Amino acid sequence: MSEIVLRLLSVLMIVVTSLVATSGCAPREPNEAAAGPKVVASIGPLAMIAREVAGDQASVHQLIRNGDPHHFAPKVSDRMGIEAAQLVVWMGPAMESVLARQMALVPDERQLVLLADETAYEYAGADAADPHLWLRPRNAAVMAAMIATRLATADPEHAEDYRQRARDFSRAMANLQKVQDRALWAYKDAPIVTTHQAYSHFFGAAGVEVESLGAGSGHQHGARTLVQKRRALDEDPSAVVGCLFGEAPANDRDRQTATNLNLGYQALDPLGITMAEGASYRDLMEKLLADARLCLARIPDRSAQ
Repeated sequence: MSEIVLRLLSVLMIVVTSLVATSGCAPREPNEAAAGPKVVASIGPLAMIAREVAGDQASVHQLIRNGDPHHFAPKVSDRMGIEAAQLVVWMGPAMESVLARQMALVPDERQLVLLADETAYEYAGADAADPHLWLRPRNAAVMAAMIATRLATADPEHAEDYRQRARDFSRAMANLQKVQDRALWAYKDAPIVTTHQAYSHFFGAAGVEVESLGAGSGHQHGARTLVQKRRALDEDPSAVVGCLFGEAPANDRDRQTATNLNLGYQALDPLGITMAEGASYRDLMEKLLADARLCLARIPDRSAQ
């Protein structure tokens, strides 16, 4: 065997040995946990809530990062992640209608359908058919408790840790709900219109009436009647007396609708698609309130009248 061949073989052996020695030290993906249950959450808000409960003892992967959850169809990699997860958390067919086809293949013990028990949630002031339940912090606390129960079953060694974090989250959400309701209550007599059925839980808990345009022309007429009725109470017919809220990103169609109804306009982000990586559920709700107040602040406060 020639000297050149021997040298090449020697180099090859060194490379192979190096790869074997370092293969166990390869860096992990940011969201990959070394141990514990693997959780897949369909949308951002559910992933935020699940992370509150999981802590460092379970990994949480968000499935739908962009686009409409109603029409999201999982790719092959998404289906592989769902199949590998110990728990898949989703709202249900009323929210993720296309995803439901894939979830029909997942055993019941490995999925948590948060809309399965509608009696567990608060609906006061909201549309009973509105599936955006996470926009009410007290409902988010209910979801956290459900997730904690399922994680405790999947990982009994850390069951009490999951339950304790859910209890801590519930107390924090009770306080957050009070803050949110106090901030919105001043506008309970103002016309609040939304582009579709998405915000009745956010505003309804504070007693703020919401008229949705999403159900057809009848609702558009209802919104206009609501605005006219409230405007009749205002001395200045040119004043902003209400707001139209659409979904992010802001767009000219919604702006034109607001103009036609003589309303202020602001886009909101109920799914947290514009939030920074690692944002918490509290961050999401505080951003929603801050954005809503950009329009609401232009409405005269009648709470003291």
